[in-house]
Amino acid sequence: MSKRISGSLSAQLLGGVLLSLLAAASVFFLCFALSTQVLDRTVYSEAFMDKMVDQQFQSLQSYVTREQVTAKNLHRLNLWCSQGDQVALTIYQNDAVLYDSSVSGKEEPALEEFDPAWESPDREYALVLGDGTETRAFLYYYAEDILYYWAAILSGLISFAVFSLCFIAFVHRKLRDIKRLKRELDILAGGDLKYPVTVKGGDELGELAAGVDQMRRSILAHQEAEDQMRSANSQLVTAMSHDLRTPLTSLLGYLELLDRGKYQNEAQLQHFIRQSLGKTLQIKDMADKLFEYFLVYSSEWEQPDMETADADGLFQQFWGEYAFSLENEGFSVDCDFGELKGAVQVNLDLIRRAFLRVIAARRLELFSLEQDFEKYKNSLLDEAPKEDFT
Repeated sequence: MSKRISGSLSAQLLGGVLLSLLAAASVFFLCFALSTQVLDRTVYSEAFMDKMVDQQFQSLQSYVTREQVTAKNLHRLNLWCSQGDQVALTIYQNDAVLYDSSVSGKEEPALEEFDPAWESPDREYALVLGDGTETRAFLYYYAEDILYYWAAILSGLISFAVFSLCFIAFVHRKLRDIKRLKRELDILAGGDLKYPVTVKGGDELGELAAGVDQMRRSILAHQEAEDQMRSANSQLVTAMSHDLRTPLTSLLGYLELLDRGKYQNEAQLQHFIRQSLGKTLQIKDMADKLFEYFLVYSSEWEQPDMETADADGLFQQFWGEYAFSLENEGFSVDCDFGELKGAVQVNLDLIRRAFLRVIAARRLELFSLEQDFEKYKNSLLDEAPKEDFT
């Protein structure tokens, strides 16, 4: 029972029962063999038989003398013989049978069936009847077989105890593993996730312990990742607050000057506008990076729902919206793209948001280019003779 049995709990239970039965059967046969050997050497030995026969003959002689049993009333011996099934008595006189305990006293025994030569000389006794007649008595003693039955019953009780002890030991070992797992789960429930869970065996209990330990390590790794992400987010927010404060302060300064009209000429006005636009683009770029960072590393970010869409139709739709926006700003847009074949897996909301951001960025860039172009044209008009542009 000390060898661990691998496999499922049901297989281990069956193996425990079989091993317990094997141990019980071995103990039963061993105990029964030993008890039988002891009985054979004691109760059923020749020396014990001789002793018991001598005692029985003394009892017989006393009974015959007391009851005045003679050849005429030998049937009285039936009473003595009936006191137990342990004796067999045959009486001869002059080689003729007078009495046999196996034959009813009312019947005359058949002479041809009895012969003193057939009897055992070791069991011959000189029996004196009540009238003084001497006879030859052959007395046999048979020990009862009930002692063998008691030996079998005792051996069975011992084997049942062995079976119970073996099976209880097997169940106790499993209960010990369950108690250990419960104790370790209580430790984990108390918050100590660094306490390792003991994994023993390949049965369901071992798999359960392995699963609990894997869950413990996953939770611990998740907490460490959250701590690292929280620290990184804090550092990022701190760094971004410093990075955003500088262009934002400058932008507020330029906008305040524009709002109060604190510029000397049109060139200085355009300079303030360009600087404001540059600071705005710088802040937008920082905000985009910050937004992308939180989308990638945020623990609350979930995988977007993807859907299949026609590549050409999707491309024409978004670029058509972009061209329409540019046309509303006064631009002339000529769209000529080849047909895209196939389908794509996209999230329409996210890709639409990306196109809108691209459109907004391009509009700011075009606005900056338009301002630069106007400035360049005005400088040319100021420097060149007016007749060249009439």
